[in-house]
Amino acid sequence: MNENEAKSSNNVDDMLSPGGPTVAPHHHWKILIYDKTCRSIISPLLSVSQLRSSGVTLHLLLSSDREPIPDVPAVYFVEPSRSNLQIIASDCAKRLYGKVYVNFVTKLERPLMEEFAKLVVQSNSLDNIASVHDLYLDYVCLERNLFSLNKQDSYYAINNNGVTEQVMEKYLEDVAYGVFSVIGTLGCAPVIRCPKGGAPEMVARKLNRLIAEHPTLSRGKSLHHRPLLVILDRNMDLITPVQHTSTYQALIDDVLKHKANRVEFSETVENEGRRWPKVIQKKFDLDADDDPFYSDHKFNAFPEAIESNGVELQDVTVRENEIRGKATGGEKDSATTNSNTSDPAGGSAATDLANAVDSLPVLLERKKQLEIHTSILQAVMNEVASRDVPQFYELESGLATGQYKNDLNKAKNEVLSLITDPTKGNVDDKIRLVIVFTLATEASTSDITDVANSMAEALETKGLAGKDDNNSGGKSNRGLLSKDDRSTLDKGMRAIDYLKNFRSMQMIPTMTDASAMQTYSQSSQDGSDLLSNLMSRASNQATGLLAKATDRVTSMLGKSHKHLATRVVENLCEMKPNSEDDEYLYLDPKVKGDVDVKMVRTMTRAPVREVICFVVGGGCYAEYQNLQMVANERRTICYGSTELASPCDFLSQLGKLS
Repeated sequence: MNENEAKSSNNVDDMLSPGGPTVAPHHHWKILIYDKTCRSIISPLLSVSQLRSSGVTLHLLLSSDREPIPDVPAVYFVEPSRSNLQIIASDCAKRLYGKVYVNFVTKLERPLMEEFAKLVVQSNSLDNIASVHDLYLDYVCLERNLFSLNKQDSYYAINNNGVTEQVMEKYLEDVAYGVFSVIGTLGCAPVIRCPKGGAPEMVARKLNRLIAEHPTLSRGKSLHHRPLLVILDRNMDLITPVQHTSTYQALIDDVLKHKANRVEFSETVENEGRRWPKVIQKKFDLDADDDPFYSDHKFNAFPEAIESNGVELQDVTVRENEIRGKATGGEKDSATTNSNTSDPAGGSAATDLANAVDSLPVLLERKKQLEIHTSILQAVMNEVASRDVPQFYELESGLATGQYKNDLNKAKNEVLSLITDPTKGNVDDKIRLVIVFTLATEASTSDITDVANSMAEALETKGLAGKDDNNSGGKSNRGLLSKDDRSTLDKGMRAIDYLKNFRSMQMIPTMTDASAMQTYSQSSQDGSDLLSNLMSRASNQATGLLAKATDRVTSMLGKSHKHLATRVVENLCEMKPNSEDDEYLYLDPKVKGDVDVKMVRTMTRAPVREVICFVVGGGCYAEYQNLQMVANERRTICYGSTELASPCDFLSQLGKLS
């Protein structure tokens, strides 16, 4: 799976080289025209400078007003929709560009293809089209082992009671085509496992048929170690998408504005000569594959990432000063070195100096990357400290791992204490804690209602510390909440009502069991105190990030419990008896019909070396990170989903279902 991103990038490069691989792409200047879907696919793969190196002088949205450039070829990268085909046919009829190279992100169905051909022939512009290709790139590859189909509000789309059977069928078929694009890029037919019934089975069977009917995938050379594709339903675990987390990458996605590897936040700096500090908006593109610090620490506990950033930045600064010192000293000794070039020691010193100076640009680039992460870590720290995220994280972890299983009253009281305190968290934080309490415990419906109503009443009467209603002119009758906070609260209460009903219908499985608790260690209260103290020290210091995380805190946070998806994948990979390996469907595109699981269990199966875990209904960075707990040197785990939703986005979808 490590080749997934490279192959996706190569496919896009081939698309941008319509003259063929034998012709240097920068000798053929061209225009790239895409729709919004395909823009999201290209964005994480190629920067503007990389597009220019491929000869793309201009990139435009298909739906925008575009001027004619008749002598320049145009490369279209779009979805095969009727509206897109009509626009392309119109462009050809107007002869807006030179030769046109049309690339569809997924399969162009025959009826639409015939309709497109008819439009082009009628406008007498067939000679304007140089090629038409189906690329099967209908997914967004965010990093080496992470992809998304980028289907917004996918959980709502699948679980909305108002959706018709026909619409659902089409939606899940599109999902299957998206996963098929990933499989096609890899070029190897996997074994498919999924639970029986529901959306995962529908997607699995459609995908199995697509692979079986493909002329090369199903008949390709049989590999001893074939990938394992595990398709799961989001409804199996609704805690993970809303639960607070403690790792660097997941926290970025939780507390900052983060989408398609771009993070945005505001930074407050002192403005000399003025009364008020200056607020600067910052944007950074993150690359988990090529950025050494991010690659090494994205899955690490946040305190560990802080400490590592400080250590590495200090190391780079020391090395930079040493090189600059050598350069200064080298100038003073240059006359001596040049007057006695036969002296081996002098020659060696000169060579060392030259090598050191040559390494300076690389060192400075690394320093720049580390300073970017310092800014991001500080922004995350500000949010974590101001919202007391560690307290929510620790209590939710305790609930999710069954620590309050035998004392529900204690669980209820601790939840009430946190959600009714106006100085702790924002509205989203409180709602997320109530949802975890709802899903992770066997509390009665009346207790859940009591907790939710107490939260709403406390927010309406006490508000949030430092918050006021800017839209009320100080005369609001609904407490101290802002208009946005009230809207969030209303959606949150609807989300809680939806989950209560879902829970009462026994449609949500028990979220905690013994296996979930085995990997959780140390006292939750001790961990909360340690992490809270760390955040307090860091937020109170002028430099913030100079506060060092203790080894004990880092160790404690590193022993997170295994989430449901992680346990399922582990059971399937290890072929454990009395687990999902006995229950899940076993589909093999190289075999006609269903495979008898009981028969498979009696056979000797090859060890699983590559796993693709795909979640229908939305995924999250916390789940992606947790899955790496069962990855090792012999096994890689790739994670994908219909979309990557932040906790707040997922909460919003739940609120629309009530």
